[in-house]
Amino acid sequence: MASFPNDPFIIATLISRSQQGLLTAEEQEQLDAWMAASDDNRQLWEELNDPAVQQQQVYAMSRFDETAALERFLSNKPATTNVRRVRLLHAWKWAAAVVVLGVGISSYFLLTHRTQNVQWYTNKQATHDIPPGRNGAILTLADGTQLVLDSLREGKIATQNGTQISLNNNALTYDATAATDGVAQNTITTPKGRQYHLSLPDGTEVWLNAASSIQYPVAFKGSERRVKIIGEVYFEVANKSWQPFIVETDQMKLEVLGTSFNVNTYEDEKTNRTTLLTGALKVTPLSGSQSKVLVPGQTAVLSKPTVPEGGTLTIIETPDLNKTIAWKNGLFDFDGQDLYSVMRQLERWYNIDVQYVGKPENVIFKGKMHRNTNLSDVLKVLETMDVNFELKGNVLYVR
Repeated sequence: MASFPNDPFIIATLISRSQQGLLTAEEQEQLDAWMAASDDNRQLWEELNDPAVQQQQVYAMSRFDETAALERFLSNKPATTNVRRVRLLHAWKWAAAVVVLGVGISSYFLLTHRTQNVQWYTNKQATHDIPPGRNGAILTLADGTQLVLDSLREGKIATQNGTQISLNNNALTYDATAATDGVAQNTITTPKGRQYHLSLPDGTEVWLNAASSIQYPVAFKGSERRVKIIGEVYFEVANKSWQPFIVETDQMKLEVLGTSFNVNTYEDEKTNRTTLLTGALKVTPLSGSQSKVLVPGQTAVLSKPTVPEGGTLTIIETPDLNKTIAWKNGLFDFDGQDLYSVMRQLERWYNIDVQYVGKPENVIFKGKMHRNTNLSDVLKVLETMDVNFELKGNVLYVR
């Protein structure tokens, strides 16, 4: 019986070539030997030939911009004639298909069968991997008591001034039917590596990205509903025209009625960004610029203040609203983002520290990835943009 290679990437390439009908007789023998070596290999082969899995591979290939990748490659090479450039592009497209499908299959192989001693990226031996973030948060009650929500069972977990607080389907809900007039403030905080969804007492739905928080009363009494946030939060506000909904950040105030919008106020970002998806939204900086009213599809960008008068508020059009809330939908959307922006997202989601070795070039990324992906697999894809990574403990070095 023919021998087969132990390298998962070579096996992935054989599977990919088989799916395209390109195997030589020798390669077919190697693939047959690998499938016959264990029941697990045979099961993996059957799963990878499942139409649903193949559709995911084709989608991954469609997100790969082979033309841009070739241009980056040729920019570092001697001058190339137009004819040779066209030939290279044709060959590159085939190579891109194999590489993208191979990475997808290999990732599937590694994650499914827990293969040991694999070179994950930049030809360095990784001693560990970092799993993706998950659903979870810390609830701080009015008396300072802290509850780690991802360690609690579902059902009633606390009562604040007559308002019952419960966990239902991994989400926090409030029943303010028996609420008293006293005002009790709760705070939900997501550490790095966590995100969370909750329903406020008025029915407003809130999603917190990693390293974020929201403070709110356990019952909305009076003429307005007011909350305070840090980090990135997505809102779907319950429509109560008689009781406006107000969101406060450290630099601005947002006034809404029935609206869905996303707010990004991370301290390590250059600007604060508020994107409106539906309804109407009034954005008021706490100092400096005058208020502006957003219509759906617009983003208010507030620069970080460098003078006592405060930052500048501008309005830009946002044609791809799904890109803004990709995190809420379980995706990384790296299209058009530079290296530092991408690394900040990885820091929050994987709870790592990023350090730069030298001064990396200004790389602009493309594509989307699921956020339920291990860090090593994200790095594999990012390295197609000629960026090298090395993970030591909880520190990711970017070279």
